[in-house]
Amino acid sequence: MKKTKYLNKNFEIDSIFAGIELLESDDSFLDEVYKSLTEFKDEVYRAVGPDAYFGVWDEKFIKEEKELKILKKKIKGTNFQKNLHRSIFDGSLLTKLSNDFKLEIYFEMKIYSHCLIYSKRQKAYYYITNKRKWDKKNNKGIDELIESYMVASFEKKLSKSEFFREILVGNENREDEFMERNKKIEYEKREKLWEKTAYVSSKGVDYINLYKETYKKYLDDQYN
Repeated sequence: MKKTKYLNKNFEIDSIFAGIELLESDDSFLDEVYKSLTEFKDEVYRAVGPDAYFGVWDEKFIKEEKELKILKKKIKGTNFQKNLHRSIFDGSLLTKLSNDFKLEIYFEMKIYSHCLIYSKRQKAYYYITNKRKWDKKNNKGIDELIESYMVASFEKKLSKSEFFREILVGNENREDEFMERNKKIEYEKREKLWEKTAYVSSKGVDYINLYKETYKKYLDDQYN
């Protein structure tokens, strides 16, 4: 199996391709990256043996979940974790692991990122979104992901405005959770706070203003 060394770790490329293709909406992309590490695969193989490893067995799934917890604890706070999470957040990881991937669109929206990545091998465009921790005191991002998951895949390339529309749709659950979590705040103020939280970059780029026609059409569709 083809391997690529990155951050002094071996990643199994075929595993990443297979994993991404099987990911469904809201499945963890970060976990799929961890599972492609050679050291992770070796631990699972040693524990369950060849029959369970190469078959579809509950034993393998259970061991993978245990190993994921061990791996996350082991790398927490290390430079490997920080650099890996940073490269996932900015959409560069897959392109560093294989020339078969190309980052088509990257929108950084402070704590959130939205990446449209093309796979030449699979001839598909993948929408991956991430959420990172934020240092409020220094007003900057922290290289530690809270969320990282697949939102959708597309057969055709999207324009930036089309991609922004997909972001609006993909953020609906996040918005619902935000509104519920801050329900003590007046509704209209909550809406404005959500827009500032979710659609303004760390450099002050207001994506709602940038794609206001797309946003207006989205709202019209919501209320009609």
